[in-house]
Amino acid sequence: MSNDPQPFGLDPEQVVFSEPSEFTIEEATQLHNATPPRWPAPSNDRSPPKRKGTSCSVDFFDPAGVRRLHRALTLPTGIIEMPEPAESITSDQTLEITDPFDLEKTLKTVVQRCAVPPRIMKPLLNTLSLRKDAAHIQSRELGVMFENLRVTGLGSSAAYFSTVGSVLNPMTIYEKLRTLRNPPLRNIIEGFEGVVRPGEMLLVLGRPESGCSTFLKMLANHRSGYHSVQGNVNYDSFTPEQVYNQYRGDVQYCAEDDYHFPTMSVKQTLHFAGMTRVPHARFEESKGIYVNTMTEVLSTIFGLKHVQDTPVGDAAIRGVSGGEKKRVSIAEALATRSRIHCWDNSTRGLDSSTALEFGRALRIATDIDHQTTIVSIYQAGEALYELFDKVCLLYEGRMVYYGPAEKARQYFIDMGYQPANRQTTPDFLVAVTHPTGRIPRQGFLGPVPRTATEFAEYFLKSDVSKENRRDMELYKEAFVDNQEKRQAYGQSVSAEHARSTRKKSPYTISTFMQIRSLMRRRVQILWGDKSSTLFLLFSFIFEGVIFGTAFLKLPETTSAYFSRGGVLFFLAEIPNLFQQRPIVDRHAKAAMYHPFGEALAMTIVDIPIAFTTAMAFAILIYFIAGLQSSAAQFLSVYSPYTTAKSSHESYPAI
Repeated sequence: MSNDPQPFGLDPEQVVFSEPSEFTIEEATQLHNATPPRWPAPSNDRSPPKRKGTSCSVDFFDPAGVRRLHRALTLPTGIIEMPEPAESITSDQTLEITDPFDLEKTLKTVVQRCAVPPRIMKPLLNTLSLRKDAAHIQSRELGVMFENLRVTGLGSSAAYFSTVGSVLNPMTIYEKLRTLRNPPLRNIIEGFEGVVRPGEMLLVLGRPESGCSTFLKMLANHRSGYHSVQGNVNYDSFTPEQVYNQYRGDVQYCAEDDYHFPTMSVKQTLHFAGMTRVPHARFEESKGIYVNTMTEVLSTIFGLKHVQDTPVGDAAIRGVSGGEKKRVSIAEALATRSRIHCWDNSTRGLDSSTALEFGRALRIATDIDHQTTIVSIYQAGEALYELFDKVCLLYEGRMVYYGPAEKARQYFIDMGYQPANRQTTPDFLVAVTHPTGRIPRQGFLGPVPRTATEFAEYFLKSDVSKENRRDMELYKEAFVDNQEKRQAYGQSVSAEHARSTRKKSPYTISTFMQIRSLMRRRVQILWGDKSSTLFLLFSFIFEGVIFGTAFLKLPETTSAYFSRGGVLFFLAEIPNLFQQRPIVDRHAKAAMYHPFGEALAMTIVDIPIAFTTAMAFAILIYFIAGLQSSAAQFLSVYSPYTTAKSSHESYPAI
């Protein structure tokens, strides 16, 4: 690097990174506390072990696109106008770059304009911190430590199917009352302890029903649905209650299924995620420019530039591929700027190459944004396994290994088991927890653990467990119950809140901004599926003709009063929008918007559609059936029907 004074403290022509740099957890902790006095350095001399996870270049998915993004972001005008290549780039293609690519300069610009923490660019840390202080922007990170974690749920004996006889049986009622007082319980997970620091990736392995999903939900602070949760879980200096009430959007849990609105394009999905979590403190740019820049950056880094205008799709609507949909989920999570991400078996249904792409995308997101990433995978390849820094192995709800990923294989070999011929490390670790799948090592004379309890006791006596507890002590000294860090984190969150948002609200933007964004999204959903809207209008016209002709030419005498009254029962509709509830629930837990805002936005946007369809249906069935031809009588039927139809469509979102 040149010693001559240059803008921002470096010479862009001489600073070139061809590969991402690696740094230790101690250096990451110093970066975490790089803006004194708000982020004081921890007072300890012992450093945690060095990260061993394989790094992944930020231009892995689309090298040419990242180069075009670099050129676009360094334009003096700051306008992103990137020409598309002659051929669209797919996720299966591998491109080679012959000329040097200035990765540091590109990521510096991304950090300056998108408020991404500058954790992988050590030469730029001081200058970028000055710029962020001038704009009143404070980067924040969040780790998680769990100690003596135990989750209890209802036992299987409490799950019975009710019949008519069981409901009316007095003994059944007595048994239910006794069960309410002393419910049958069982431990889902027990004896878990460890720490995951910012910038680390933890792989959770285990057979089905071993407690992987429960463990991830506990780290993601999703505690509902369980009988009791015991033990300590600390998110740096915060308790789970504080995180849920004030910083719920910084901790996310992503289930194995990718829930997105199928008619929205990839660009619209990322744009909406960025708009709902756009910070108030930015680098002298409007919200629109900020969100557009973030959308372009994420689309390019994760290889989604060529499918920006493609619908996400689902089982009925053709859209992006499975691997691209996974990357959309990662980009959406990164757009919300969450600090801890828990991915539960997200590689289900993907082939090995696509699952590896998913892992590399997580590695890029973790390195760039310095996130805390926790992933559970039932079947992982060796290349995917090497991307992780730590691994946690579960056996019937017990933690039988937690430590560096590169030491896990030898740990179980020294225990007395050997891998099968050409067996990958993840398969070997999972096979060890299966009584018929593990292979005892020939010639080993020592005692070999057999049950889950024996495996857990063996681990607690091992050197890996001692290193884990030492790492936990370092984390406690540096972060837990640290008032200065708690205040600094709160100041960083408060600086991002809109002016009209409550100080302790978990939402970043105001209620009015949420409803406005949700209304825009509702219009995009309807516009992306215009054929369904037209088909809905046609179906109402068709149903109106069919139902109306059933009551055609009824006599005007009192004998037809009962039949005419039956016409009103056809003016009812069953809501069919419950399929979007998982999406709204996930977004609400990520503190993107309040669910009532979604219901209100749907009601407002759907008023013209509800008015048109109700008018077509009511006019046909009302006058064909020969009801009273007066405006007052017609409106007395039409108005309640329109109101009920709008409320039914908005009810599933609540």
